Amino acid sequence: MHIRAALTPVAAAALMLAHVSAQVSIRTFDDDPIGSAPPGLTFPVARQQAAAKWSVRADGPGRYLTHAADASASGGLSLAVLDSAHPSQMRVSVRVKLVDGERVGGLVWRYQDQDNFYLAALDLRLQELALYRVVRGNRIRLDDEDELELDTSAWHSVRVVQDDDDIQVSLGGIGVMRARDLTFTEGGRAGVWSGGGGTAWFDDLRVEPEDDRRGGRGRTR
Repeated sequence: MHIRAALTPVAAAALMLAHVSAQVSIRTFDDDPIGSAPPGLTFPVARQQAAAKWSVRADGPGRYLTHAADASASGGLSLAVLDSAHPSQMRVSVRVKLVDGERVGGLVWRYQDQDNFYLAALDLRLQELALYRVVRGNRIRLDDEDELELDTSAWHSVRVVQDDDDIQVSLGGIGVMRARDLTFTEGGRAGVWSGGGGTAWFDDLRVEPEDDRRGGRGRTR
């Protein structure tokens, strides 16, 4: 006789929590070796021939991920993408400091390959935040917010919430734009990007399931 054991409510909740926790990724780079590219990420490029130049640097006791400017790569996109996949309903956030050069960078998510992903672009030269989809290497602007009047020497926090086709982008904890798009409907990978010709610093990269923060489905406003 075969007896099938049923999960108790506590065991089922623990199993669900373990599954969700496996999908949460937090990178502070504080434990990564200084002077080299950190493990757990890949570094593709788009619209440029030169390889990206990524490494971990220290600022006092803390560390951060930095992209070094390459004048030959101006106009391109240098990406640092987490190796682990994220779920389709998710949020991703990062702190970014666009130091010099092109001074443009931000987040990527639902990354399929170097030619297909969503992209949030903070541009301190134009003082704007823009949302794009990149399909077969072509960037299509979905929304933007300009005349931001941001401090060009400060760190800025960018966050994206993806819930089905609903995309919400926040800057400094304030929602600034929203769009709907069904180009990429499944999960993918997430990460950060810098203009190839710019020096940019990134810290506190966080990816988590969107329903993990709410205890169920439903959109955050």
